[in-house]
Amino acid sequence: MKELSKFQDSKALIFKISQEEYGVHINQLVSIERMQTVTITPYPNRAPHVLGVTSIRNVVIPVVDMRAALTGESLKQTDVTRMIIVRADHKDIGIVVDAATDVLALPPESIEQTNLLETKDVSYLLGVSKFDHRLVILLDIEKLLENTTNLDELRDMVQSYVNNQELAEF
Repeated sequence: MKELSKFQDSKALIFKISQEEYGVHINQLVSIERMQTVTITPYPNRAPHVLGVTSIRNVVIPVVDMRAALTGESLKQTDVTRMIIVRADHKDIGIVVDAATDVLALPPESIEQTNLLETKDVSYLLGVSKFDHRLVILLDIEKLLENTTNLDELRDMVQSYVNNQELAEF
């Protein structure tokens, strides 16, 4: 419950994947980018949900398809598709979501801890907030990325890209 308490008296960025709404603590958010303005360089031999790397404000970051990571279905990009830049493991990572909908102050009484699938590691599920006929699944985005993606591999991918760019400029 200690991790869940970080959502109380605080704000969460709400985003959608399919029809589900998810929330991440606002402190894990760096920025939100329109996908139409982002160019992603794909990388071979990566997990299907790792799209590649991009450069946002001269910082190279890995990009993960959150729909594919959570559901196994590939993202279907639309005008409302967004890349949310989050801080995980002291690094910025782009997560692509169907839509970033709003920033909400979650009423503390609306937050419930979940007891789901004890046979599977779902420690990234912090709880559920139920309010105004909405159900928001609260995530620890760093733990989610650790569970679905090899963060060391993402770091290596970014370093490889940066090294290749430096060689190309040489």
